[in-house]
Amino acid sequence: MKKIMDKISEGIDMVTRAFITSFLFMMTIVLAIHIALRYFFQGGILWSDELSRFAMIGIVYLGAASATRDNTHMTVSIFEDRWPSLRQWLAPVQGAVMIAYSLFLIIFGIQALEVVGAQSSANIGISMGWIYSVIPISAVIMMIHILAKIGAKRHVALEEDQSW
Repeated sequence: MKKIMDKISEGIDMVTRAFITSFLFMMTIVLAIHIALRYFFQGGILWSDELSRFAMIGIVYLGAASATRDNTHMTVSIFEDRWPSLRQWLAPVQGAVMIAYSLFLIIFGIQALEVVGAQSSANIGISMGWIYSVIPISAVIMMIHILAKIGAKRHVALEEDQSW
């Protein structure tokens, strides 16, 4: 089971990083063209700011999901630094808080989708549901990464117990 969850987590992370990269590339190209048009032709692309904002939202939420897998989120480690023996007790609490936060994002993200689903963006004209869908999607990805990490830690603990 550990290997399956880890493979799923790894595959989802590869796709997530591909989306992050493509959003960043798209944002860079559109804004560069917009700036060139404004500088040389005193005009611009009307929807470039809106598209860049939506791409940035995607980058932030998907990046948070990817950071969950890598354990690269900012943390407050004052207790762990001061008393390293607490680490084994604080790790399950941290996992539980992260799962609760992911569930919170899933529930309220879906509720937000119900509210904004009928609205469309001002310049691009796409449904705001597409933009807000990144919230529950990234939370589900976070949940998968967290569960894969918990499964890996449990697997290592079982192997250590069996080695004695």
